[in-house]
Amino acid sequence: MIDLHCHLIFNTDDGAKTIENSIQILREAYNSGFREICCTPHYLENLYIKTKVENEEKLNEIRKRLSEENIDIKLYLGNEVYINENIKELLVSNKISTIAATQYVLIEFPMNFKLYCAEEIIENLMSDNFYVILAHPERYAYIQKDIKYLDNFIEKGVYLQGNYESLTGKYGMLAQKTLKKLLKEKKITFLATDVHKENSTYTKMNKVLRVLKRYAKGEYYENITEKNPQKILQNKKI
Repeated sequence: MIDLHCHLIFNTDDGAKTIENSIQILREAYNSGFREICCTPHYLENLYIKTKVENEEKLNEIRKRLSEENIDIKLYLGNEVYINENIKELLVSNKISTIAATQYVLIEFPMNFKLYCAEEIIENLMSDNFYVILAHPERYAYIQKDIKYLDNFIEKGVYLQGNYESLTGKYGMLAQKTLKKLLKEKKITFLATDVHKENSTYTKMNKVLRVLKRYAKGEYYENITEKNPQKILQNKKI
């Protein structure tokens, strides 16, 4: 399996605190069947501002430990970027990372209010041939109230990444209900863990996947769990 959204680079954001935490999370990932993972630390101006170079240095430390401990997972670097008007400049200057050095950018919206320049920012990125992925749309309060808010973004070509554990209620009933609706309408492009700590989503995947199979069947299930993440890593358009 492939995971394209997680927070396991230690001492970088609100995820893993130490390299030991990082390695334990990755043990859990391996045991649950994940073999390729893109680490996506938060980039949020004035709070989480580790640069691409700083993140890569820590990721290389983790890769070394994985090799020493014979944990066979391939790691890539990305970011979960809180939407702002400087994203293109940050990308061009190599301060933030696309997903695995592809054209795909993982963007986070505000949780509780609509940002009215969001469309303009996304259009600006797309005009430079970046593909935009919206992280966990089911968690935003205004989307929970009006799921049609997403339609215009989808029409523009924005991809939607749901969180696996939203299906089992980790983020509340409204997030759970919203993700199930998005899955039924086949609007979710792929799912990811958004793991921040040990003993989290990676240890609960059996239960999550059982629930997922009720809402995503056949080819669509394969697409959102495996095929679409693979296309992203290969920098192919979905």
